[in-house]
Amino acid sequence: MLITKDQLRQARRELVVRPRSVSRMEWPDFKVRPISEEWMYVGRMPAYKSAVANVAYILRDSEPTDRFGPMPQRFAERRYELKGGGLMLPANAPIWAGADPYRIWREADAAAVATNDPTAMSAWHVMAEIPLHIPPENWVWLVQGFIQTQLTDNGAAVAWAVHAVEGGEDGWIIAPHLHMIVTARHWRHEKRHGQRHFSWIASWAQQMQLQFAWRRRCISARDFARAGFTVNDRWPQI
Repeated sequence: MLITKDQLRQARRELVVRPRSVSRMEWPDFKVRPISEEWMYVGRMPAYKSAVANVAYILRDSEPTDRFGPMPQRFAERRYELKGGGLMLPANAPIWAGADPYRIWREADAAAVATNDPTAMSAWHVMAEIPLHIPPENWVWLVQGFIQTQLTDNGAAVAWAVHAVEGGEDGWIIAPHLHMIVTARHWRHEKRHGQRHFSWIASWAQQMQLQFAWRRRCISARDFARAGFTVNDRWPQI
């Protein structure tokens, strides 16, 4: 049976484009940006040039230094925006990986530079909107559970941070949102160390899958809140 153009357009509206009937709270913004020195892609903004700089930026940390020099002081000056953050690793991660929160990212940058390709990626920078119906006390629960089930359980290393600034009765000065820096290369010290990893949101399809997973978790959080459902004063695992 042949598929008409009208049927194709309808399928695209249902599967790809956010329907107008779906509110912004149920389809939060979600962006994935590559981290490299000279990444150029039509319609896609690049992130800072190094993974170290991206991690320092989201953690509002001016102390680290990458191959381009020290981090800007303005990073630390905006620390009031930081509502939570850290490094999440797989359960069987080696001790060295957690002892220095920037070591994985320095090594990822070095591996990208060693390719002599300025477009070579060291990591991904993911930004996700946190719907306003989720109260601040549940942001960490929302984020850490998502990172664990979608990324670290699959072997990725992830630096994360939540940013927000409340504006009182006028709403949010900076709406709550999540930043994640996700490794694009093998980070464990074994024979594949530094090589590109093609299972950690490395393709458009994987990135869309991650976006839909974030949407599902936000919707589940909304439903738990509406039902007033808790377990020992905590929301259950999703």
